[in-house]
Amino acid sequence: MTSVLDFFQEESEDAQRSQVAWLEQHLGLGDSFFAKLLREDQFAFAAWRKKEFDLAPEQEGILRNLWATVLHLLTFQNFEEVKVRALLVRRAPPDSSAVRSVFSPPWSASSLKEYLETGGSEAIQEVDRWVESFRFGDRYASSGKGTPCLSTRP
Repeated sequence: MTSVLDFFQEESEDAQRSQVAWLEQHLGLGDSFFAKLLREDQFAFAAWRKKEFDLAPEQEGILRNLWATVLHLLTFQNFEEVKVRALLVRRAPPDSSAVRSVFSPPWSASSLKEYLETGGSEAIQEVDRWVESFRFGDRYASSGKGTPCLSTRP
């Protein structure tokens, strides 16, 4: 039986630093990614990792939300880090004739990593909604019978 490291479930600043280190080591997300995601100077972010700089509360919230979304992605991919790492960098081939469906990822025009870097907090929320829709259906749509269903929105 394997145990979960404490920082996987904690929200302290030290736990966040451990989570960032884990994301770097296991998924290849480095200081450049986090600096772009948080709209922060890369040197300031590196200083935060060394406990020499404080992030704004909003930035800490973005890291918390990113961690939760990454855990959902890992669950979605049966905890296979290689698959999540590939998901972060893979680009769908451009196809102007493709029809978007509820199953289309919100980052279909770029890689997931680029989408998160440029979209920040809003992108994290969209990705999390997309992943969770596979587990619970689209809670924002209705089948007309009072029960949630997957949407056919473009």
